[in-house]
Amino acid sequence: MRLVDFQNRLTIKGFIALAILSVAVSCSKEDEIISQVNKPDSVITQLIGNIKADSIAATISMLEGMTTRFALANNRRDVAMAIANKFKSYGYTNARLDSFPLNLTYKGTYYETWQYNVVAALPGNEYPDSLTIMGGHHDCILRSTETQSPFNIAPGADDNASGVAVTLEVARVLKQSGFKPKTTIVFATFAAEELGLYGSAHMTNRLSDTLSRVKFMLNNDMVSFCPVTDSTSWYLNIIDYPNSTDFRKRAQNSCSLYTLLKTVNDNTYRQYSDSYNFYLRGYRSLFFISQHDDPNYHKLTDLASNQNERFAREVAKLNCALIIEANK
Repeated sequence: MRLVDFQNRLTIKGFIALAILSVAVSCSKEDEIISQVNKPDSVITQLIGNIKADSIAATISMLEGMTTRFALANNRRDVAMAIANKFKSYGYTNARLDSFPLNLTYKGTYYETWQYNVVAALPGNEYPDSLTIMGGHHDCILRSTETQSPFNIAPGADDNASGVAVTLEVARVLKQSGFKPKTTIVFATFAAEELGLYGSAHMTNRLSDTLSRVKFMLNNDMVSFCPVTDSTSWYLNIIDYPNSTDFRKRAQNSCSLYTLLKTVNDNTYRQYSDSYNFYLRGYRSLFFISQHDDPNYHKLTDLASNQNERFAREVAKLNCALIIEANK
């Protein structure tokens, strides 16, 4: 989550150039809003049952193990390649880096860099030119009060290895289940979010250039910290935007049908993560974040050992259910 000042509460933090394959195809059915239902769908229930907490935990540990994922560190391309290779190991042969230049001054020093988003796609069968997007940023940072430099170490387990891990897990389950979506599902991890939401800005600029239709975007940022062992007291904040209130209500309904999570809707910090750029472009987006404030936020103690992979699994289930609901 992007670094901003805070007082009593933690602050939060080539695919995209897919050619439009069937512009003349009517998308009226694809645009229908799925109404809320009162009982679980058997297909969704079966598929989300394959989501594994230990798989999510392993990815969080892998990313923490890279020592730092700070956007200006020398290993930033290695981080992106590790994520792309994870997608490829799940069968996404189209996984790739989407690079963009970023030049800025950080703590008095000017940097000229290339940054690397990671994108992978599950092609749509009916509306391949329409996109359903899920993701979260892969970079991390430390507070200025920490004794170490983020150039050298920044574990970022909750913020935001967790969002990347949840994204990869949903991608794994949908690919390995053989799910055939209506729209193209794009899984993305964003670079340089902590420095100003730059990775998602790059993606949304590209989406605008290609005139791609975005059904919705799901953003996962800090979704694994929950110190409560009793799942009846697990709370997820679902942040929405002026154009996605109905979608948020649908997500809350799906959460009650398919997960152990309770939900709240606190939009105080909705401009501080990647979903905000999608909203600015007019796309419906939701931002998932644990309601359990993480005392390790942007600290050296943001470690895999402090995460609740079972909580993150429930967040992955919600993402997966929403994607399937819209693409059956």
